[in-house]
Amino acid sequence: MKKFNIFRHATHRITEEELKKLAAAHGKSVAEMRSEIAHAIKDLQYTQKEIRHIISQNKYCVLPDHGAGIGRYGAGDGLSRFFLCHDNGKAGKQARRRDSALVTGFGPTNSPTAGTLSVIFCILEIQRRTGFYTHIIISDLGAFNSRKKPLSSLYGNARRFVQFIKKLGFDESRGEIRTHAHHDFLKAFALSSSVLTIKDFLHNEEATEEMYKRLNLQGNDFSVMVDKTFTVTDILLPILRDRAKTVIVVAGLEEHYYPKLARMAVERLRNTGGGLKEMIAPDASVCAFYGRLIEGLFPYVKMSKSIPESSINIGEPEAKIRRKILTSEARNEHVILQMMELASDWDGEKRKRAAAAFSKAQKSDTAPWNAFKQEYLRFILKVKKLWDETENCLLSDAEMKRELFPGGK
Repeated sequence: MKKFNIFRHATHRITEEELKKLAAAHGKSVAEMRSEIAHAIKDLQYTQKEIRHIISQNKYCVLPDHGAGIGRYGAGDGLSRFFLCHDNGKAGKQARRRDSALVTGFGPTNSPTAGTLSVIFCILEIQRRTGFYTHIIISDLGAFNSRKKPLSSLYGNARRFVQFIKKLGFDESRGEIRTHAHHDFLKAFALSSSVLTIKDFLHNEEATEEMYKRLNLQGNDFSVMVDKTFTVTDILLPILRDRAKTVIVVAGLEEHYYPKLARMAVERLRNTGGGLKEMIAPDASVCAFYGRLIEGLFPYVKMSKSIPESSINIGEPEAKIRRKILTSEARNEHVILQMMELASDWDGEKRKRAAAAFSKAQKSDTAPWNAFKQEYLRFILKVKKLWDETENCLLSDAEMKRELFPGGK
């Protein structure tokens, strides 16, 4: 497989001047910042190596690939815009609207970053253009197990995510947005977990998992495994409940083992007696499309809701968003371009013009690029306003308990 750089940060050495600026911005000593950057660069290099290895080892097909699609979606630059590669994308191209499902999900650990927005805009566009029944899962209980966050914060953010995605244009007549506090999901979880083993998970972990462990953001080993089983169940629910024949997963490549485990679980369910075999269509299949990453603000691997310094987050104050977009460090300018390309509803022509302006800015003609950054800022602030309008979804701890357990005392 031809080598390609996913993370530009890993290809440029940091200068002493950059180091001092970053230390001041993060409120750390130069020595502390140097150590953190050394770890971050290692994370970048490791993750890039892992991504290349994942694609090569699993024989995933890098896009563009005319044999792949999501129903009729995929002509032109549709797939290549949002996705890096696919697993079994031929099945996705052959999928029929009446018996297929599109699945993706988000962890409500914080307000949406540009990386999260890119997947939301992707899924909304595909739903609109294909009419596929779409499942969006806001993993409140899953995130509670895998991230060290208070339940009340996660539950409140999950409610906000549901309302926010609806405001952005999700078609509820052709899909559902749900959390893990859902009866159908919990039934599917019991069936799914019956055919999975600890060994299945020991050899599969996210490419960024070491970083989360180092930053002390990850839950204990057992609870992380529970969350992973939840995610596999998210994929299996349309097969178990609705007898879907094709489930098309949209995810990050670091999460590629979830569709693999779901496919493994389907095969085991198919070969298990006691009523499980009858739960699934005989020809049920799982395929996946893995999204392009928006790189994190230096020195982080990707934009993460769990690491505020890594991202541009629509929950941040307007002044902070404005500063990050309009006066970003030179090293981060390509990250702003990635946001324009992925975390927007801009059409192909406009994205090309933004890329051309970025290229000119590298040669000192910065006026067109600065104009595009101003326009993108206006777009992001409109999206931020929609997010801010969901603040009334937050609940007190007592209200959260009553909503989680409506039959309790």
